[in-house]
Amino acid sequence: MRMRFVLIAAAMLAGCAAPPTEKKEAAVPPVAPPPPAVAAELLGSDKTWGNTEGPAVDSKGTLYFTSRGTYKGIVSWNEKQGFKPYLAVATGAGPGGLWIDDADNIFVTATDERQILKVSPQKKVSVVAEKFEADAKLAKGPNDLAITKSGTIYFTDPNGYDGSAPNGTVYVTRAGKTSVFSSEVTGPNGIGLSADEKTLYVSHNISADQSKIVAWPLNEDGTAGKMSELASVKPCIADGIAVDKQGAMWLTCYSYGTAYRIGTDGKILETITTEQKALTNVKFGRAGAETTLYFSSSDMARVTGYVYRAKVASPGLR
Repeated sequence: MRMRFVLIAAAMLAGCAAPPTEKKEAAVPPVAPPPPAVAAELLGSDKTWGNTEGPAVDSKGTLYFTSRGTYKGIVSWNEKQGFKPYLAVATGAGPGGLWIDDADNIFVTATDERQILKVSPQKKVSVVAEKFEADAKLAKGPNDLAITKSGTIYFTDPNGYDGSAPNGTVYVTRAGKTSVFSSEVTGPNGIGLSADEKTLYVSHNISADQSKIVAWPLNEDGTAGKMSELASVKPCIADGIAVDKQGAMWLTCYSYGTAYRIGTDGKILETITTEQKALTNVKFGRAGAETTLYFSSSDMARVTGYVYRAKVASPGLR
C-alpha cells in the first residue's frame, strides 16, 4: 500500500514539474534610418555657364569648375575674389571633369576634342592623352577623371548615359601611353580613388533610373583586378563621385538633384539635395575646408549653371 502511495505521489510531482525553458533568440536591434536630407547652400549661378561640371579645389582652397554654356572654359571662385573666368579651354562643347594635383596642375577632359588636357598654374595648356577611343564613332568623349599621386590618369568615356548604349570604357594613361582599363560596364561616369590608391571606383548607369558603383583593385602596373559591385541606387542617374576618409562615397544623381553618401556596405548614410535637378558632380574642399562639399549643377534645360556647397561631418580626400 505504501509503495503504491509513493508511486502516485511521484507521478503527481512529475506532472506538476515546470515545463522546460524555451530558448529565446537575442533581439535584433532595428536598423537606424539615414538622417533626413539636408539642402545644399547656393554659392552662385550664371547664365553664361550653361551647364557646370567638374568642381575641384587647389592647395590654396580656390574652387575651379567647368562651364559649358556661352562661356566654355574653367571658372574659379574664392571668398575674396568671387567668381571669375579663369581660362577658355576645350571650347568645342566645353570641358568636363577636372582634377587638380598636388602641384596645382589642372587636368581636364576635353569632350569634343577627345583629349585629356593639363593646365599648369601659369595657364600653359598641353595634351596628355588623345586618340584613345576604342570606337571613335560610338564614343561620347572623355567625361571624368582621377589621378594618382604618381601621375597615372584614369578616365571614363560613357558611350551613353541611360544604360541603353553599348558598354562604355574606362581608360588608363600611364607613362604617356593610354590603354583600355575596363569595358565591363554601361555608362561609366564618375570616378575616384581610395585613400591608399589601391582601389578605383566608378559610378555607372544600367537604366534610365538605376545606377551602380563598382570597384577594381589596382595592380602594380595600374591595370585592373577583378571588378566588384559596391552599391545599387534607384532612382538615380549616376554622375560624379567623391570619396571621404572613412571610405564612403558621395554619389550625385543627375536629374534628381540628390547626392547620397554611400557606406562601404552599400547602404545610404546621408542625403543632400539641390534646388536645381541637373546635379553633375561633387568634390571636397582643401586647405582647411575638407568637410565642405562643392556641387556643380544646372537647370534641366542647361541654360543657367549653378554651384552649391554643403557641410558634412566626415572629411574628404579630394
